[in-house]
Amino acid sequence: MRGDRLKKVREERGYTQEKLAEFLNIGQLQIWRYENGETEPKADTLAKIASFLNVSADYLLGLSDTPGGFFQTDFTMKERKILSALRQGEPMEAIKVIVDDE
Repeated sequence: MRGDRLKKVREERGYTQEKLAEFLNIGQLQIWRYENGETEPKADTLAKIASFLNVSADYLLGLSDTPGGFFQTDFTMKERKILSALRQGEPMEAIKVIVDDE
């Protein structure tokens, strides 16, 4: 996996290593290892990361230069955050993003 892409997308989405680790039920140090190329996630973990960050696994693997893969949309970052929160079963987080004036 391209650790630089993982870090870039994670930061663009406004997530900390801790938040991603919490979602994956692993330690924050493991996220650091992924981002710094020290270890590779298993396929199921890679799929969860891609889903959480709303990018294709191909993008994270460096097989595609398009983050959204074949289904890339023109959603704004705010819309992506709302969808991501809803997909994760966090409707209150989605509402916070909706009412945030940023």
